[in-house]
Amino acid sequence: MNELSAMPHSMENAELTGSDAVLALAAAIRKRGNVFISKALERRGITDILPAHGAVLHALFAAGALRMQDIALRIGKRNNTVTGLINTLAARGYCRRETDKRDGRAQMISLTEKGERLRQVYEDISRDLRQRMWVGIPAEDRDACADTLEAILRNLKTDAPE
Repeated sequence: MNELSAMPHSMENAELTGSDAVLALAAAIRKRGNVFISKALERRGITDILPAHGAVLHALFAAGALRMQDIALRIGKRNNTVTGLINTLAARGYCRRETDKRDGRAQMISLTEKGERLRQVYEDISRDLRQRMWVGIPAEDRDACADTLEAILRNLKTDAPE
C-alpha cells in the first residue's frame, strides 16, 4: 500500500502531521468549505445548486458571457465537466446558451436574470467563508499559507485540467 492510499478519508482524529498530512488536510478543508457553502445557500432558500457550480458562476460574474471552452480554461476543468455544470445551471434557469455570433459552431453562456440575482448571495457567502476560514490567523501566516499552497499546486500540476 502506498502513502496516499494509507491516508484517512477524513483528517478528524487522524495521526498524520506536517507534510504527510497536506493532501488529507486539503481534502478535509475542501469538504468543510463545501458544507459551509451548502448550508449558507440552504439558509437563503437556494437548494438547487451545489458548491461545484460556484466556479462557473464566478467566471460569468467576472467576465459576462463566455464561450464554453473559455469557462473551462478559466476554472481549470475539462470541457465535458463544464458542459455538465452548465447543463444543470441552464436547466434550473441560472444561465442560457446562445450561438456565438462570431462563430456559429460555438456557444456563448450568459447569466439569466435569476443567475444574476445570485451575484450578491455569492459575494456574501464568499466573504463569510473567508472570514470563518481565517479566524485567529495573522495576516502574515495567511499569506505564507497561500504562497505555500500555490507552490504545491504548481509542483503537482499536469498539462491537462481536471
